[in-house]
Amino acid sequence: MIRYAKSPAAPSSLKRGVAATDADCAAYDASPAAYRDGTAKFDVTSDIYGTKVVKRGLKADQHDKCAFCEAIFDANVAGDVEHYRPKGAVETGSGRIYPGYYWLGYVWWNLSYACPDCNEYRKRDHFPLANEIVRVRDHHGDVSVEAPLLLDPYGQADPRNHICFRGEAPIHLSPEGSATIQILALDRTTLARERLHHLRQLSNVYQSVQLLKDDTRPEAIAHVARLRDQLAAAVTPKARFSAASADHLANLAAGRDYLPPEARPGA
Repeated sequence: MIRYAKSPAAPSSLKRGVAATDADCAAYDASPAAYRDGTAKFDVTSDIYGTKVVKRGLKADQHDKCAFCEAIFDANVAGDVEHYRPKGAVETGSGRIYPGYYWLGYVWWNLSYACPDCNEYRKRDHFPLANEIVRVRDHHGDVSVEAPLLLDPYGQADPRNHICFRGEAPIHLSPEGSATIQILALDRTTLARERLHHLRQLSNVYQSVQLLKDDTRPEAIAHVARLRDQLAAAVTPKARFSAASADHLANLAAGRDYLPPEARPGA
C-alpha cells in the first residue's frame, strides 16, 4: 500500500452531490432517531459518486491500481468507487451502527478506486477508530477529531511508515498497519501468490545485474543498463506492487532475501 496524490479538482459529476447531500442532512435533522436506529436510510447513489468521470479520475490518480493492494486488475474485473469513511453504516467491534458518513458520500477526498476483493469482500463497512468515543455520528461533527486505524490511501499518513514487506508478506509497523492488513486481508493467499510471482521475477532481474555488472562487453553493458531501468521502474508509484518491490530490492541489496527458498533464482 502506498499514498496517492489526488487531483485537486473534483470531477464535474460530483457537483450534483451537493444538493443531494443538503437534502440528506435536512432529512436527518428532521428525524435523527429514525436514521440512528436504521429504520430510515439514505440513498447515496452511485449515479453521482460512481460515474465514469469519477472512476477515470481516480484510476488516473492511482495509476490504474487498487488503492489498497496495488494490484492492476481492471482488465479482468471492474473495480468499485470506494468510500474511505463508509456511507451507509459502520461496522465496529461492538456491532453495526447507523447511519454511516452519509454527508461524505459525494465528497472527492473520501473516494478511491478499489478492486472487488479489497472493497466488497474485505473493507465493506469497516472503519475502526483508536477511540470509539469520539466517532462523529452526523454532519454536525468534525471528523478531524477521529483517529482512524484504517490507513487512507489518500491521507496525510504515508502507509509506507505503517506497513513494510518481507518478501511477499506484509508486516505491520504500527497499530494502523496491523488493522489495515487485517481488515483488507493484505496477506490473503491469492494476493500473496501474485506478489511472490512478481518478486521472483524481480529477483531474476536483480541477479542478472549482479552477474553481468562487471562485464565490459558493449552488449553486456547495454543489457545491464536495460535491466537497471526495469528495476528502477518497478519501484515507481506507477508500478504494480511498488511497495513490496521497493522493500524486496532494498533487502536484496543489503544481502537479505525473504522469499521462500523454492522461489529464489536457481531454485
